[in-house]
Amino acid sequence: MSELANLHMMLNYMRGVYKVLEEDWQKSAKSIGLTQAEQHVLWIVHLEQEVTVSRIAQIGLWDVSTVMQVIKRLREKNLVEVIKKNSDRRVSYVKLSEEGVEKQKQSANFQCKLYDFIKVQMEDESKKTFMADLIRFHKELNDHFHGSDYVEWIVNTGKALEEAR
Repeated sequence: MSELANLHMMLNYMRGVYKVLEEDWQKSAKSIGLTQAEQHVLWIVHLEQEVTVSRIAQIGLWDVSTVMQVIKRLREKNLVEVIKKNSDRRVSYVKLSEEGVEKQKQSANFQCKLYDFIKVQMEDESKKTFMADLIRFHKELNDHFHGSDYVEWIVNTGKALEEAR
């Protein structure tokens, strides 16, 4: 197959998969009165406990200005608080309010058709190594494009979620 045909197929298959994921994420957020970005920020703040705006931007793969807009909306909904520490008044930290903790817990009931499909595929013994390779490939892609700090955050927070169960 030609390079152009391969590129065409890769772009469109990846877009198709992402649309399924994005639709489920949007439905999940909307069901609890949030946008997808607001829900994502709540989870980042939950996992970090207290986090700077720049760190949220780094982890969420957004510009700082985008994060500031999302935080403004979350503050208006009383879901986050922005605080400064006496040790350095120049830096602002975001943390969940009591209402934010409750909203984050509500969002844990995320139904994801893509993940459900993958779980069914993993039941097939012949596909288990493929799925492990696919996950490793995605990790390598993200390490290349977003850096090891991003990948380490995903791995570490995944472990923390596993331990919390």
